[in-house]
Amino acid sequence: MAILLVAAGLRLYRLDTFPPGVYSDVALNGLDSLQHGFQVLYQRGAGNGIEGMIVWLDAVSLWLNGIRPVALYLTTVVIGLLTLLVHFGLADRILGRRVALLSTALLAVSFWHVHFSRIGYRTLLLPLFVELVFLTVIWAYRSGRVWRWTVAGVVLGLGAYTYTSYRVLALVLAGTGLVWLRQHRPLPGRRELVSYIGAGVVTAAPLLLAIAFHPDTLDRGFGVSVFGGSPIELPLRLGQHLLLTVPMFNLWGDPEMQYDVPHLPLFDPLVGIAFLYGLKLAWDRRRQPEYGFVLIWLVVFTLVVLLSDRTPHFLRASGLVPAAYLLAGIGLAAAIDRVPRALGPILAGAVLALSLAWTATFYFVVYPQVHGLYQEFLGDRVDLGRFLDNSSWDGRSLYVSLTYSSKGIVTPDTFRSIPVTFATAGKTSWTFLPFTAIGQLPAGGRLAAVFDPKDRVTLPALAQRYPQGRVVYTLSLPERQWSVFLSDPTDPFRPGAVPPYSNW
Repeated sequence: MAILLVAAGLRLYRLDTFPPGVYSDVALNGLDSLQHGFQVLYQRGAGNGIEGMIVWLDAVSLWLNGIRPVALYLTTVVIGLLTLLVHFGLADRILGRRVALLSTALLAVSFWHVHFSRIGYRTLLLPLFVELVFLTVIWAYRSGRVWRWTVAGVVLGLGAYTYTSYRVLALVLAGTGLVWLRQHRPLPGRRELVSYIGAGVVTAAPLLLAIAFHPDTLDRGFGVSVFGGSPIELPLRLGQHLLLTVPMFNLWGDPEMQYDVPHLPLFDPLVGIAFLYGLKLAWDRRRQPEYGFVLIWLVVFTLVVLLSDRTPHFLRASGLVPAAYLLAGIGLAAAIDRVPRALGPILAGAVLALSLAWTATFYFVVYPQVHGLYQEFLGDRVDLGRFLDNSSWDGRSLYVSLTYSSKGIVTPDTFRSIPVTFATAGKTSWTFLPFTAIGQLPAGGRLAAVFDPKDRVTLPALAQRYPQGRVVYTLSLPERQWSVFLSDPTDPFRPGAVPPYSNW
């Protein structure tokens, strides 16, 4: 209970203001929830399909909390807390109560798990369901009852609706089965296996059918892997990725500021040492099924990171995190055994205290000061949406024009307009305006267009189409400004106030 209370505090503290925005992927999940709810199986179509469970859960949170970013973040807060309970249950059954307590406590205060419990991404469903699958298999195996294997199969099938890399779970199950056979231990009987696999297939059938009818939804997996580049350079890329992936546990982490304090490793120093010690012990005991299982789990899901288009990629590391913390728990428990009995609790407390201090310092002190984080999380888009809601447009047609530049080429940026759509959902009606379509707008229409004043193409196009129009207001936000162009600047316009950023 104490572990859960500390975990809940870390995941809820300052959730109203941090993270400072809602990224387009997460906002789009929210919009899918509002528009489709529980009908979503494999949303977004060709090349960018996502599994639908996060949309279902977001629909519940939005219904309870209203259309606001914090509703999307509370979804993953709950998922994260449930994961800790399942992690403890699994560790307790395979490694004993002491390792379970230590591993769960370390995971509860870890930077990675705190962060991804707060930012709304579906990736956090993966560790929950991976551990649920393992836990229910153990539960079914130890009883031998067919109905338990059916329940375990339903859990297996539900996991297919979570995250793309869930598919490699089959490799962990197969590898563990081989270890089990080498130990001459009995496998489940035919009835049990048929019940398990059958229940899994039936549960996943709607998703499998959706993919069968639209196989192009699988295209994204190849596009975000190391195999997406030139085949000639593949060996070099694999070598580079190996050199970058292995040190992510202890030396340097993800450079992407949305997923990590740039380059902060997965573990703090003491937990990192415990992990390495636990890894050595697990390797020495690899012929014991429980240790072989944890090693296979870690290796398979580490390959997901290694084979990504860039690495280390902490978003895609979610499947390996529970296994890594099981190893840290093994290492810490073994270290406690090596010190005098009276010092054991002191050692455990010191490691946990340092880990908690590490996370609290880097997450709540260092991370908010990272320059550009407000724009990285698209807080400027959420605040723009609130500005649109709070302003009086006097019956004008309202447009938002967003662009991005790459290698000197300016392109309309519909993707980063998604948080604006989420922030204004059910309130203010507006239309995305590609700068290439400005010449097609009605010449005599009453129009308000909002754009970035650094945009070098939108204002000239608006001025050419509406010679009497002009910029009448500039909204100043942290790290960003937005300009308001009116085609009829003499008519009334009252800009709305935008208070300091809030997820409420």
